[in-house]
Amino acid sequence: MKTLLAEPGFLAPSGTIGADVSYILAVVFTVLFLIAWGMAKKAQGTRHHKLILVSMVSMIVYFVGYYYARSLGVLSFEGREGFGGPDDVYENVFIPVLTTHLILVVLGLIFAFYMLSQGFRASKRVDGEYLLKEGELKISPRKFKIVMLTIFGCWAIVQVLLLATRGNPMGASIAYALIFATVALVASLEKLIEKLLPDGAKRHRVLGRVTMVIFAMILITSTATYIMLYFVYPSKS
Repeated sequence: MKTLLAEPGFLAPSGTIGADVSYILAVVFTVLFLIAWGMAKKAQGTRHHKLILVSMVSMIVYFVGYYYARSLGVLSFEGREGFGGPDDVYENVFIPVLTTHLILVVLGLIFAFYMLSQGFRASKRVDGEYLLKEGELKISPRKFKIVMLTIFGCWAIVQVLLLATRGNPMGASIAYALIFATVALVASLEKLIEKLLPDGAKRHRVLGRVTMVIFAMILITSTATYIMLYFVYPSKS
């Protein structure tokens, strides 16, 4: 998989298949989310529900696989692979943009999981059409414990995989530990979110707007990273 992703790409002279496909899909997913958001604004609940479900599941599967295979998110910890520019640009521009991109991707995935779950919980079907239902929406203590244990279990599995597949996994272990710690932190904020936005329908609308902003920023930082890596400062090797 990693070898295939590293093959020469088709968009930029110094690009790779992995980078080109990733960027194209980032654009496609953002456009699909904007279309789905427009459907929601027009009260087309079922069409919005189906498009968001397919888009988010596809995005989660692809980006988890891509970022794990490329280890792009751990470059901040493991060196300047693929960047051919000067050190000052690398330290002061590229790394901040890449780190911001990674943080946004993590937040985007977290919100994707959360909004999928919250969308099912906050909606009802009336004559075959999905509609948001007004009223208080809370998660039970038992379900909350299951969510936290699942996050811990996923982190443990990733750590085992890193130990089994890498000779020196320290940098990757730190990066993924921060990712799962962020996931756990956001999950633990569910109780605070319930107090601030107790109405399930209003919560879905507000957090939906926040999610769209995050995905738009992911596209912006992804574009900046792609341009620096494959157009402005390609690797000299």
